[in-house]
Amino acid sequence: TIKIIKNSCSETYLNMFRTFIPKDETTWDNEQVAEEDYAKINLSKLNLIENGNYKNPLLAGIAIGLLTQIYEAGGKTYFIPEIHFCGISLKDKNTPINYHTDNWDKNKIKVLGLLNTDWDKEDGGGFIYDKKLYPLVPTEFLIFNPRVEHTGAKIKSDKKRFGIDFTVSKL
Repeated sequence: TIKIIKNSCSETYLNMFRTFIPKDETTWDNEQVAEEDYAKINLSKLNLIENGNYKNPLLAGIAIGLLTQIYEAGGKTYFIPEIHFCGISLKDKNTPINYHTDNWDKNKIKVLGLLNTDWDKEDGGGFIYDKKLYPLVPTEFLIFNPRVEHTGAKIKSDKKRFGIDFTVSKL
């Protein structure tokens, strides 16, 4: 099942975070971490932290600050704030549905949320986990088992959706 941590951070922090994200997607590091081939699924991914390596030190530091807020808001019940991976994905209405599972071991879980503070359910782009749709709400983060099939739902608006996900150690 998915756990939802509400009011896990401030909108001001999310807005500040977004100002530091590179605007030019061609500068994004689309190296493959899992089996995903980002180009084939029309997904831009900016990998910030991979197994202790900071791919973008400034954004990695801001992401660690965000995870700390999520941890304090209730995440400490579910995970250890030990980041194995952190990445930002950029999706829009042209991004296809991509059901998949992640290859992390059983001791890892995912923490997922939005960086968009202006996102609402009319924009679409929720999260489908185990065939159930969960809305993505600004300042709320979902905690889930990445080995269960999941995907982002179809985006309906012209907005670009910035999602952030962390792979952390499960309690």
